[in-house]
Amino acid sequence: MREKKRYLLYAIEGQQLDERSARLAVRNAVYAFLGEKGASEANAKFMEFNAGKQLFLLRCSLGSLESTIASIALQTVFNARPIALRLEKMSGSVKHVWS
Repeated sequence: MREKKRYLLYAIEGQQLDERSARLAVRNAVYAFLGEKGASEANAKFMEFNAGKQLFLLRCSLGSLESTIASIALQTVFNARPIALRLEKMSGSVKHVWS
């Protein structure tokens, strides 16, 4: 049976990040809060990044949606500077969230 996924659109506030740094910040947040087992169950994947608007798209499994959102919300410091990753939109389709 196919796994149901959710797509999350996040805004980065507090710092200007490039795609590589944004990927690292998300990865650190998920692994710090969920650990290796939880991160593999969440199946969080960084999909797209808009450097101009400081937005990124993340995909995760439906069963781990709440824990994935919590883990990213708890990321408050990156590279010894304050950062906020704010959830802007959430949908079951990329088309609806990344428009």
